[in-house]
Amino acid sequence: MKTYQHFINGEFQGSHQTFEIRNPATGVTIGLAARGTGTEIAQAVDAARETFQTTSWGDMDGRLRGALLRNIACVIRRHAVELAALEVADAGKTIGDARAEIEIAAQVWDYYADLTQSVIGTVNAVPSPDQFDYTVRQPMGVIGIIIPWNFPFVLTALKLAPALAAGNTVVLKPAEETPVTASVLGGLLNEAGVPHGVVNIVLGVGEEAGAALAANEKVDKLVFTGSTEVGSLVMKAAARNITDVTLELGGKSANIICADADREQAVMSAAFGCLLHSGQCCCAGTRLLIERSIYDSFMSQLKDCFERVRVGDPSDERTHLGPIINEKQFQRIQSYIDIGKSEGATLVTGGARALGGALEKGFYYQPTLFGNAGNGMRIARDEIFGPVLTCIPFEDLDQAIALANDSSYGLAAGVCTRDLIKAHYAARRLQAGTVWINTFNGLALNAPFLGWKRSGIGVERGVEGLHDHTRLKHVRIDMSRKALPVFGDS
Repeated sequence: MKTYQHFINGEFQGSHQTFEIRNPATGVTIGLAARGTGTEIAQAVDAARETFQTTSWGDMDGRLRGALLRNIACVIRRHAVELAALEVADAGKTIGDARAEIEIAAQVWDYYADLTQSVIGTVNAVPSPDQFDYTVRQPMGVIGIIIPWNFPFVLTALKLAPALAAGNTVVLKPAEETPVTASVLGGLLNEAGVPHGVVNIVLGVGEEAGAALAANEKVDKLVFTGSTEVGSLVMKAAARNITDVTLELGGKSANIICADADREQAVMSAAFGCLLHSGQCCCAGTRLLIERSIYDSFMSQLKDCFERVRVGDPSDERTHLGPIINEKQFQRIQSYIDIGKSEGATLVTGGARALGGALEKGFYYQPTLFGNAGNGMRIARDEIFGPVLTCIPFEDLDQAIALANDSSYGLAAGVCTRDLIKAHYAARRLQAGTVWINTFNGLALNAPFLGWKRSGIGVERGVEGLHDHTRLKHVRIDMSRKALPVFGDS
């Protein structure tokens, strides 16, 4: 059985302890992962620090760094078939999603390769011609990155690429549920010619390796994606060292369906918005607000759509939804089904384990639709992280916006309408980092991604995400050769 190892200073190394990696589709152990602790984290941070301080990586010509990032994209494409198969087995991705995500990851590296010369400052106006004033952006140093299990390879690219493009070195801790492609990436980085020590990868569980990384005083910035609860712990650890943080956290995103929306487009927006990767998506549209005049007919169409979704073996090309990541998450989803029923919501379809044939061995869950819910119910307020959609009727757009904003989260929101005035009106007033109109879950690499309220701090993606990995420095030059006045002189 293969053991996936840490990648520190350009070399693979194991640990005294390991943990099992299970395929969520079958429950079968597919490998072992080295179980890193504070010891391995310290080694990795020291390697990253040494590389940053003693090599030219941070001061390297952006064109050269860009060429290395582009090499990474090329290597990923060469290994795309292998990487997609690993994502299916490790994360329960459908094969179609896995292929797409490997290509998206390569595109991320290409995108930031093009931005390596975009870390620029400004020249500031000053009142005297004898003064010169400017700002520069410089690498922060060592970036500690902790990624979640739902989109392991794509999120690894989205975190690593801007950090490296800005000239930083990195210590990455992948989720214990999905460590495989992160470990494999180490070999790909060597193949691409990335200097040793620039990227260091430590596998392990959050309470050990993740906590040690967050608490390490030699880390200059922490980048974390995951639940709001764990993000709060990361922020507390960072506070002890006054470490900069970027946090992309949970969500309970609302999708507003107006009566004038294109019906087919709105149904697909609602379904895809909720069911992408079996609902295991932080910005999933899991609160559906439907205008009351179309509520019954829309729910009927949505029910038909949910019941046509094919749940099954993720390696089968025909499968729409694969398994839930593990038993713990599966049981969490089931507990919220029970909560929804007890709160008085109507279970329209789903609400149980998907059964039949090979499904018996995995953690498969039926696409689930709750109707006639209230915004105060827990199924409308808590992040369930599964294929569960809570539907709430509304009377007019202002009420819908108020319902959408009545949440502790603010990661994303959506509006389906043919009326552009309504669309702009709602987009302005919705309290969310991203607002989609007549679509959902569509993200662009060159557009910023950020959370409001308890959904996060900082900016990812786009040029803004690149700048988020730099320190801003202000420089003022006096060219007059005049002595400064001494305090007390007349």
